Amino acid sequence: MILVEEHIVREYDLLIVGRGPVGLALAALGGQLKLNVALIERHRDLYSLPRAGHVDHEIVRLFQSLGVAKPMLDDSYPTTEYVWVNADGETILEFDWGAKGISGYNSDYMQYQPVFETALSEKVSECGSVHQFLGWEAQSIDDDGEWVELRLAKTETLPGQHKPIATDEKQTIRGRYVVAADGANSGVRSMLGIERDDFGFNEKWLVVDARKKRDFTLEFDCGQICDPKRPVTILPLGKRHRRWEWALLPGETPADLEKPEKAFELLAEQNVTPDDVEIVRQLVYTFEARHARHWRQGRVLLAGDAAHTMPPFMGQGMCSGLRDAKNLIWKLDLVLRGVCDESLLDSYEIERSPHTRDWTMISLEAGKVPCTLDPEEARQRDAKFRSGWRPPMPDFPQLTDGILSRDQSSRKLAGTLSLQAPVEKGGQTTLFDDFFPSTTFVIISTKGNPASVLSPSQIARLETVGVTFAHVGSTPDADVRDVDGAYDSYFRNNGVEVVVTRPDFYVFGAAASLNELPRLVDELFEQLQPSAEYPARGSTAANMENSVVY
Repeated sequence: MILVEEHIVREYDLLIVGRGPVGLALAALGGQLKLNVALIERHRDLYSLPRAGHVDHEIVRLFQSLGVAKPMLDDSYPTTEYVWVNADGETILEFDWGAKGISGYNSDYMQYQPVFETALSEKVSECGSVHQFLGWEAQSIDDDGEWVELRLAKTETLPGQHKPIATDEKQTIRGRYVVAADGANSGVRSMLGIERDDFGFNEKWLVVDARKKRDFTLEFDCGQICDPKRPVTILPLGKRHRRWEWALLPGETPADLEKPEKAFELLAEQNVTPDDVEIVRQLVYTFEARHARHWRQGRVLLAGDAAHTMPPFMGQGMCSGLRDAKNLIWKLDLVLRGVCDESLLDSYEIERSPHTRDWTMISLEAGKVPCTLDPEEARQRDAKFRSGWRPPMPDFPQLTDGILSRDQSSRKLAGTLSLQAPVEKGGQTTLFDDFFPSTTFVIISTKGNPASVLSPSQIARLETVGVTFAHVGSTPDADVRDVDGAYDSYFRNNGVEVVVTRPDFYVFGAAASLNELPRLVDELFEQLQPSAEYPARGSTAANMENSVVY
């Protein structure tokens, strides 16, 4: 009798399809929580060119939580303003990007994406519980209600081609959950048959990214030239690179503008020559606005461009995807540990979908301004701006539903970003998150130790979910000293003494008195619906050494 060894399918807590910025961040965040993660990417290497150029303070704080903020900041360009001018150089719209954000950083930065992606990739490689399948493509998906199986095919890239093609070499892996972070043309979304709403914005622009050969200055440095003859975008990409974008005009084709000589012909209009820059990418992109009709199907969830795409005019496409990752990972962790029911995952779309729709509408409204090609419409537009008109835009996005306090006395701050400011401990001054983990709920008070007003059973349940208590103040018993009074001002101006912050930096709720914290904690339990038992941290799959499968 011949014995045939049964093929063992490898099992993971989480399968992530796509190794762009969202997939990398999700894998790094999962590794931080000791989840067993499989990261699948059909390419073997990182994409070496930039796509997104802008990050805001909230995203820098996310990078800080993963230990990758420094390389990005070292090469970034802190943006003080984002200006839109008409054909005559007259300012018609200006965004103040020079303020300090609530997250502890400048409000906005222009950066070169490969810098932070490389740092994220290195962080993922250091995570002992992350297993990378590079050069493998997800070809089919099967969700049986308890596990999701992915059928993978090994890929190869033929000479002269960029896109890898599948080979006959196959393998199957399975996970408790799958997150599709595989971009706007998501294969997983297509396999699931999830349709997207199209908001009707489909504009073709030539994107030229260039490395600076020498230092030079531009009369117009950062913003939009809203010239109906041809709208232009000009942006720094960190300290060493720059980006220009030109709208395609009627009758032009992508092939026309992708000719190598065309880029320098257009750059000459900005007084930029081959002595100034080396072009690293010249490609026509279609800026679109689309939104998946649902983000979860069984044990499969969408994130990033797989769930939503938006025009680039507010720089929030990639930022929104990274927010998806931070929002989703702590909920997956609680569900995988058995602390909370999987219905908690329903709050992911409830919270993130309105947020991304708002950003999409803001980006659409903003994009209508420079995309005007009719000279008479542009003249009327300029006249309206001179008279004080501004395009209608929704309120700045925040969370409006989901895991948030519904008590009227706690609603003022619920759903807003929490404060991060400098604090001092043991002679060291740094930002708050460097002393306190951002993987847990954080309960902060300026009046005393938050744990002092809670019962032992409340503290035990909070510890199961994951909690950090912090007394920020100037008295000797404070955990950290409020260096410049930012926390005292924030709490006093909002009329609160205690704030409960979620692991994704958003405020669950706040209370006017520290003594009201027990009520707020009970409401948090009601929202999370944690198990009555207190399981130790564990996972569905055994820990394994970090490895990469090619």
